[in-house]
Amino acid sequence: MLAAAPWSLAVFTLSLPFALADTPLYQLTDLVFVALTLINLIAFARMTFAWHRAVVLGNIPRDTTARGGTAEAKHLVLLGALTIAVAALGRATGDLPFVVYVLLNGAEDIRFWGALIASAAIIWLPVLYALATYGLSLPRVATTGEYGFGHIRAAMPYPRWPLMLILLALVVVAGFTASVLSPLTYTFVTGADVAYAALGVVLSVLATFVVTAMYAVAYRDAPGRAGESA
Repeated sequence: MLAAAPWSLAVFTLSLPFALADTPLYQLTDLVFVALTLINLIAFARMTFAWHRAVVLGNIPRDTTARGGTAEAKHLVLLGALTIAVAALGRATGDLPFVVYVLLNGAEDIRFWGALIASAAIIWLPVLYALATYGLSLPRVATTGEYGFGHIRAAMPYPRWPLMLILLALVVVAGFTASVLSPLTYTFVTGADVAYAALGVVLSVLATFVVTAMYAVAYRDAPGRAGESA
């Protein structure tokens, strides 16, 4: 699976720190971060597209013309939309502790943590469930060229909660890494900062690999998929 797109994996890993860093566009040089973020998203899409096809199609000869075709373009659009939406929600909920603190008039006891956890659960549980359900459209479009939103809900052959947990882990790890990387764009960098950032990037890539594999395996094992053409 990893051998399906080694160069895309390398580009994705190397550009991920720039994509996660929250850089304000105050200077012209900050546009470099924007360019590297776009490169990261494209590498992300090409990498997962190849991984999905490798898992779902197995030993079936894979059509090399799929690269750059309609299926890959649709996969990029869907993955980009999901990534941007989740990233925006993650940035928005990053201020949730402050909002809860203000609403509770500065309470720092168990009420604060209870309200914070409950608020985060209300926001993220439906999102994680939707991702665990409709994310199967990613391997479907990679192998058939069609999203199949109308049928994908019933296609999940396994319980959704393991995938939801891994998706939550990916969001948490990516959020932690972003919180480490963002200050490094304007403050002095220490060895510990670099170590934490590197660890976060590695864990993010690992979680991405696991999520992609789980999506592909779930779609591959979905009942009735055998009649579809790649």
